[in-house]
Amino acid sequence: MYEGVKIPSKGTVGLITYMRTDSTRISEEARAAAKTYIENVYGKEYYENRYYKAKADSQDAHEAIRPTYIDLNPEEIRESLTNDQYKLYKLIYNRFIASQMSAAIFDTLAVKINANDYNFKANGQTIKFKGFMTLYVETEDNEIKEEFEKIPTLKENEELKKDKIDAKQSFTEPPPRYTEASLVKALEEKGIGRPSTYAPIITTILARRYIEKMQKQLHPTELGRIVNKLLIENFKDIINVEFTAQMEEEFDKIAEGKEQWKKVISEFYTPFEKVVEKVDKELEHVKLEYEVSDVPCDKCGRMMVIKFGKYGKFLACPGYPECQNAKPYIETIDVPCPKCGGKVQIRKTKKRRNYYICENNPNNGCDYISWTKPKKEDKK
Repeated sequence: MYEGVKIPSKGTVGLITYMRTDSTRISEEARAAAKTYIENVYGKEYYENRYYKAKADSQDAHEAIRPTYIDLNPEEIRESLTNDQYKLYKLIYNRFIASQMSAAIFDTLAVKINANDYNFKANGQTIKFKGFMTLYVETEDNEIKEEFEKIPTLKENEELKKDKIDAKQSFTEPPPRYTEASLVKALEEKGIGRPSTYAPIITTILARRYIEKMQKQLHPTELGRIVNKLLIENFKDIINVEFTAQMEEEFDKIAEGKEQWKKVISEFYTPFEKVVEKVDKELEHVKLEYEVSDVPCDKCGRMMVIKFGKYGKFLACPGYPECQNAKPYIETIDVPCPKCGGKVQIRKTKKRRNYYICENNPNNGCDYISWTKPKKEDKK
């Protein structure tokens, strides 16, 4: 979209400004265009001239990521975009316009209820003026409703009648696992990396199988745990948030001419080199334990193990190199095929997306295939 998309009657048009930046600065021209659009579409009360202060470590050579032309509304040019382009452009467009809109206003109500020796609290919130939330909310969980929780008008010391009490018990739960989105947010908050490096970071740790994605959550693999343990035990001064953020700051100083790059690299590399030599010797004793399958080797009878290759998991004989037998690893689920009752296999597309297919498809007459994992009640 930055390099240009062909739009009927307009030719090839760059839809967004340069995207490899974390700047929040916008030009006065863009600010004026946003003002005109907001006042015409939503009304003058919805516009608020906003300036956002850039972070100390932001790359401010470029403007914030924004649409280049306000008159190119996402809905009007949708036919010229792919589905992914449309979703991304709409996100950028709406968030930019919302950034120049008035704040939302809420009426809040807090009630304290005394019942014998017990105290109850109730909190309600009603939206009075939607402001920027007319156009954009951060997550689906914040989707606007006219009333978040309705509490009737009450008077002080008013006697209340019990309708019902819903008793719920809460337990402390561990923090949820990272998703790609929450990991990027954490990297940004801790000053690690740049907008242009977030995607390569995630792509790299997935490609090297340090983590795997399960229902959008990122889980460490056995290899990832071993590598993480080695790094923490041997590179304590490097494998921490403060070091990474500090190095980003040092690189910025080098770029600004405030530090000599040879001095910075020397201070880091001299002690680092000695640690690397030590770890190289210790790595000879590290052994990765492979998961043993229930499939015997056709050639020597030993139980084959699950290994990772360029194209994913495969079965290999643990007797390598004496026995070099290998075969594809086919993962199945514990739910039978909804159509014929056969085993359902998990396959992956070239883009590593899971899909589900019956073992009898297509050679044995079953045509079951689905993006969605089947359930036992799906059986016909």
